[in-house]
Amino acid sequence: MLLKKKIKNCVCAWVTTQWLVLLLLVPLRLRKAGKSNSGLTQLAKARIEKGLSIADITRLTGLSYDNYIKYEHEEIEEQYKCIETLKKLSDVLGVDLLTDYHKFKMESSQFVCEYMERNNISIRKFAEKCGVSDTTVKNWRKGVCAPSYEIWEKFFK
Repeated sequence: MLLKKKIKNCVCAWVTTQWLVLLLLVPLRLRKAGKSNSGLTQLAKARIEKGLSIADITRLTGLSYDNYIKYEHEEIEEQYKCIETLKKLSDVLGVDLLTDYHKFKMESSQFVCEYMERNNISIRKFAEKCGVSDTTVKNWRKGVCAPSYEIWEKFFK
C-alpha cells in the first residue's frame, strides 16, 4: 500500500513537471522558429503575453478549467457569453473582451428608449416590428430584460 502511494506521488510530480515544461517551451519554440501566435485566439494571446497559465487564470477569476477553455477556444457563441465572466477575464488579462453586443446588453433600456424616441414609434408598433409582446418591450424599457441577439442585430447594431 505504501509503495503504491509513493508511485502515485512520483507519477503526479512527473506529470506536473512535464506540464510546466510544456507551458514554458511552447512559446519559446514559437519565438525561435520565427512563428507568431496568429493561430491563437485573442484570449490565448493575452494569457500568453501576460505569462499566465490556464491554472493561473482559473485561480484569479474563479472560473472552472472547462469553462475557461470554452472561452479561450471560442466554443461559446457571442450572445451566450456571460458578461460577468468577460469582465473578470478582461480585468485579469488587461484587455477589453466586451463586444458591442455585450455593451448594448448592459445599457439596453437606454438604447431601446432612444431608438423608439428617435423613430417616433410606439410600444405597440415596436413590439410588432420585433415580433414580441407589448409587455416585453415595456420590460426592455424598464431594464428588466434585454432584447435578443437577433433583435440587436436587426435594430441596434
